[in-house]
Amino acid sequence: MNSLPATRTSAIALCLLGCATANAHISYTGRNFGTFAGGEAPVTILDKVIAGNWAWADGTDDDYGPSEYVRAYRFTLMYDARVTFDISATTTGGTVLGDLLPGFSFYRGLAHLPPALLDHDENLVSEEWRNSQPGVPKEGNFRALGDWKIGNDAGLTAADLSSFTFMGYGVDGTSANFGPTPGIVGDGLADGHIIKTFNVPAGDYTLFIGGADYAAQVGGDLTGRGVNVTLSVIPEPAVVVLLLPAVASLLLGRRR
Repeated sequence: MNSLPATRTSAIALCLLGCATANAHISYTGRNFGTFAGGEAPVTILDKVIAGNWAWADGTDDDYGPSEYVRAYRFTLMYDARVTFDISATTTGGTVLGDLLPGFSFYRGLAHLPPALLDHDENLVSEEWRNSQPGVPKEGNFRALGDWKIGNDAGLTAADLSSFTFMGYGVDGTSANFGPTPGIVGDGLADGHIIKTFNVPAGDYTLFIGGADYAAQVGGDLTGRGVNVTLSVIPEPAVVVLLLPAVASLLLGRRR
């Protein structure tokens, strides 16, 4: 898709007046791990709410899934690194609260940030991209196992879409909970916890987290579940060598 038909421009103008509050949008509010430039300790974001227990699993099949039911986190790497995601259902006294089975996917790229309008599925440019995808009609723009795009209410052409380039995933449990899509490998134990490590180049990234109970989407259960997320970043060995002079200079300055 290169552009929307000219006849849709007026419809977009009308949507600007009403659509912005009608649908859930992709926001990083309270879910920004920040920028990793070297030597940072792991960062933990506690007790954020995941709507339902199925949205990540729903995004693994051919009709994709609604982006409004997964939660977006962001981070920036200033160097190539080994990145570990440690995600668990909220606990109290060691007991998991609720039945959240977390699944996550992470992507190179970010959604639109304020002051721009925020991205969501139900606008014309998002719908155009969704309808251009092969196969069955799509439920939403979120794709848990591949690249995808989404736009905001101001979008007019494909150039206005936010692009998410798939980097990897992790999921709690087995196919008994995350569904029929072939090739997905879970951690083998549906216990409300998933931890996984990846080698990642420098760049801006979005982490989307949702529930991994594929069957729970029947009936549209949207009961909130709490989730804790820890991001740990360790520079690749080649990067460590480059950072050593800067670290040595810093330590020398402190001694003086």
